[in-house]
Amino acid sequence: MKIGICGGADKAALAKSAGCDYLEMHFTHTAQLDDETFAETREELARVGIPCEAMNCFLPADFQLASPELDVSALQTFLAKGFMRAEQLGVQVVVFGAGRARRLPDGMPKQTGWQILAPICRLAGDLAAKHGITIAIEPLNVRECNVVNTLRDGLALMKLADHPNVRLLADMYHISDNGEDTRDLLLAGTNLLHCHAASPGRKFPMPGDGHDYTPFFAALHEIGYTGRVSIEAAAPNSPEEDLATCVALLRDAA
Repeated sequence: MKIGICGGADKAALAKSAGCDYLEMHFTHTAQLDDETFAETREELARVGIPCEAMNCFLPADFQLASPELDVSALQTFLAKGFMRAEQLGVQVVVFGAGRARRLPDGMPKQTGWQILAPICRLAGDLAAKHGITIAIEPLNVRECNVVNTLRDGLALMKLADHPNVRLLADMYHISDNGEDTRDLLLAGTNLLHCHAASPGRKFPMPGDGHDYTPFFAALHEIGYTGRVSIEAAAPNSPEEDLATCVALLRDAA
């Protein structure tokens, strides 16, 4: 497995020195950069010598996906630009989290929400495919979003979308926060495209932090997963000097 970290070009040197294989950058932020700043971002990654192979933070909250007022044309334009830039950076996976954008209006049944989100997944899959990119649906814990919360939910939405460029992500933080059974990873099988890693406190996983990461990686081994695992921790909770130790821990587990 490859080990990376979520962060921008300003974290490239840190990630490289800590032994990360890649960065997972911010899709929305990258799509909104002016051309000069985007060029500088590419130059910084090349200078440091670390690739950006994945992206998260798929959509800004302005795009309320379950709203009848959603401007689909504006969504297509935003995604097309984002995927074009992602390809230029070498990105292969874009994570569909976007909890605020995909949140359902109060009272809307989840099944209705899935019927709305599935065509959007297909639209994103079509646009991503033009750039050699695959979408990974990210289940988010019930405190952060009110739809697609569990691995089982994500798998159901993926199957409903039924698109070759739409697959699934597993995030150990959300799995733990929901109280899900890690063995549900076995249901994903080869549909699992990407993973996120953080402690239950959304810090860097560290030796002796009181959390057992073995079941998560044991399940990944059981399904033959050999993809990417991105560290996605809240920066204020995780001192940068701990990153190398975190990367070593995950490499040993992987």
